[in-house]
Amino acid sequence: MKKGVRAGTVFFLIVATACVSAIATYYYLSMIVNDLGKNQQMYIKLDRVNEIVSQNYINRIDPVNGYTRLSDSLISGYIDGLADPYSYYLDEKNYQAGVGSLDGSSNDIGVRTSYDKTRQGIRVDFVKKGSPAEAAGIKNGDVIIAVDGNYVSAEGFRKSVQKLLGKKDSSVELTIIRRDTNETVTYLVIRSEYASRTVESSLVSSGVGYIAINEFDKNTSNDFSVACSELQANGASGLIIDLRNTCAGDLEYLVNVADQVLPAAQVIVSVKEKSASKDTVYYSDEKHIEVPIVVIQNEETAGLAEVFSAALRDTGRATIVGTVSKGIGIGQRDFPLSDGTSIRLSCYEYITPSGEHFHSVGIEPNFVSVLDPEKMARFDTLSDEEDDQLQFAVQKLKEIAGIE
Repeated sequence: MKKGVRAGTVFFLIVATACVSAIATYYYLSMIVNDLGKNQQMYIKLDRVNEIVSQNYINRIDPVNGYTRLSDSLISGYIDGLADPYSYYLDEKNYQAGVGSLDGSSNDIGVRTSYDKTRQGIRVDFVKKGSPAEAAGIKNGDVIIAVDGNYVSAEGFRKSVQKLLGKKDSSVELTIIRRDTNETVTYLVIRSEYASRTVESSLVSSGVGYIAINEFDKNTSNDFSVACSELQANGASGLIIDLRNTCAGDLEYLVNVADQVLPAAQVIVSVKEKSASKDTVYYSDEKHIEVPIVVIQNEETAGLAEVFSAALRDTGRATIVGTVSKGIGIGQRDFPLSDGTSIRLSCYEYITPSGEHFHSVGIEPNFVSVLDPEKMARFDTLSDEEDDQLQFAVQKLKEIAGIE
């Protein structure tokens, strides 16, 4: 015997659904109205300030440059008010002159850069391994304040960045504020051909392969694949992937590398954008290596390197050792404006496979291992035996893989 639904019950469900929808709509519209109200208050306040200045300011606003300065200051202040260190405004002086490619050119010095709005200079976000910049002693986090004696603050950001490019075997003099000491130093960098090393590999112990990824670029996927094959051919039955101090790269190339170690249909990362109706999700395919993996990270592991570490941790594909990573989980895009200026704005966020929002928080390792400050200061020259984090990773890998 079929049981029918009573008319009263149907009516109640319709009313309840309507109420829930009405409440949700009310709160959504309230948020929009609230935001619009705050925007309106801001513009009313700005209009009032303009009125006060127009009626009371004793000096004359320069008719040639005065209003441009006011406009630049307003927009710069608006972006600064977001309290996001990765978003900034470039006025016409700083945005003028197109930037040549700094990837794959034999005539560059081998750095990735961004604008340092505090010092009005060129921030060195990453120094490529094997590059002229590395040979000269330039380090991640340094700020270039002058190129060939011309200050970036006077010449403009993009024009100064373009001057880093030049003919093969030519030189460029860089005045730099060091990241750690705030000391001002000058380097002479010789532009030369170089092959950037994004992957370095070796056997660090019997059965233990080691791969350091310095950057995720167009060559990294192939270099990583070759390194894995060579290490396994030489007897490696487990891998250590070192992401310490790794911060640079492109998402496409990171996905290509992560895909090589993750089983089929695993989430690598989700990318959330305010302007998109849904997140963009990247998945692994079927082909992958199957050896046990330990990843080493530290407090300078940032951005896409954190995405890689989190993908392997959250899917259970690797054990992560080291310290909490830096916590840069957002990315930026440039938005040129019609008057020859531009805004760089944080507009997308990386979300880990487990749904973690790690920006400003960092990725937690499975096991903590710390390198003392004295050793960290000479990280690039440490022997394997001195590297406590590496030795900890070797021990963990041997336990996991059953390597004697």
